[in-house]
Amino acid sequence: MNMHCDNDAALFDFESNSTREFLLALSTFQRVYAPVHGRICVVLCLFGVFTNLIHCVVLTRPSMRNSAVNCIMTAVALCDMGTMASYFVYILHFVIQKTPQSCSNAMTYWWMFFLLIHMFLSITLHTSTLWLAVAMAFMRRMTLRAATLNSRWQKAKLAKRICFCVLGVVVVLSIPTLMVHEILVYPLDRWTPPRDGHCDYLYPENYTETLYTIAVTKSAVAHGCMIFKTNLWLSGILFKVIPCFLLILLSGSLMWKLRQAEKKRRSFLLNGGAANDTNKSLNPDRTTAMLLAIVTVFLVTELPQGALAILNGIYTSDVHRYIYFNLGDILDLLSLMNSSVNFVLYCLMSSRYRNTFCSLILPISKCRCVSSFASAPGMGGHGGGVLGGGIGLTQFSHDYASRTRFDLPEFPARRRSSPAYRVMREPSSAAQIPLSTKVSDNNNF
Repeated sequence: MNMHCDNDAALFDFESNSTREFLLALSTFQRVYAPVHGRICVVLCLFGVFTNLIHCVVLTRPSMRNSAVNCIMTAVALCDMGTMASYFVYILHFVIQKTPQSCSNAMTYWWMFFLLIHMFLSITLHTSTLWLAVAMAFMRRMTLRAATLNSRWQKAKLAKRICFCVLGVVVVLSIPTLMVHEILVYPLDRWTPPRDGHCDYLYPENYTETLYTIAVTKSAVAHGCMIFKTNLWLSGILFKVIPCFLLILLSGSLMWKLRQAEKKRRSFLLNGGAANDTNKSLNPDRTTAMLLAIVTVFLVTELPQGALAILNGIYTSDVHRYIYFNLGDILDLLSLMNSSVNFVLYCLMSSRYRNTFCSLILPISKCRCVSSFASAPGMGGHGGGVLGGGIGLTQFSHDYASRTRFDLPEFPARRRSSPAYRVMREPSSAAQIPLSTKVSDNNNF
């Protein structure tokens, strides 16, 4: 689908040698990568649909489904599964099976209708996962701020309402993208069976079919593509830029909050945090490192698309002709990768998830082995759910809680009456543990 907008600003200076070399490099890359793109995407889609299906099954078990974050992650998995299932059909029909030797017309009206619906579903479902990731990060931040054991932000009922609200709003905001496109008859050619004769028995002699294509409506490209550009700005800012900004902001706030709680915990357990060799034996904050890795993956997959969405609203013709045409496959690949990593991240971060997963899938003997290995100190023994997204961030409170249980220093016998040792013996309701620590320890993740 070629785009041309009257009086459109030029992104590239074609008089420059460096510009021509850059565009030539993009074109060369597209020619080299295109033949393998379909096979890579098929593998990713199959893996993503399968793992997201398992993800839904595990997260809806009785021991997991009462968590607000796990409830939202179930919605994220369903959205990712829908995205990858739709893309799997698209890649099979329009990339893998579309060859000059094919005995069927790949560009019928109904296949163009599917392509239009696929585009709408991809935008809607993928955007929903981004905003659900924002919702999870916000709910986790409010849970830490509330500092109560039964905060309403931990309730699955609230999470379900948020999921329906996010999906409903995104569907409404995605409708303009559907409305600015239409299905048209392709006027320059008609489909004919291959001339090598291997399809002759299927069609009469001189058989032809109408070809269809998807184009931007005439009203959308009128007046310098004003309506089309308005839709690009709307989708680029609301669907990419704002979610990225909010996730960076909330993730930074969460890491700051956890570090403050960690300092209070260390100070409390070590009688004022006096520096000694025991302090150094405390495990590092594995949660913060994992959260940074998750945010990095998210930014790598989503920020480039957000930047291109803004450029597309300014330099519409050049971005469509030179950037999206050559890098569109890579952008699709990044989105698919983002949709298929949540299962892996959950397995890495949450021992409760691993135990639930292996109890459903693995034999009892192997499950016990995995459970014993996962519960060892330093292996994320009692890690909980995940703070995550699609694109995805993952809930991370139980890594902090596990350190509260496992990282207590060994006190000499003569100090058994110390306050820190009494905390180990007293019930959590009697011990004067900081509220932020209590919240992390009692989340149902």
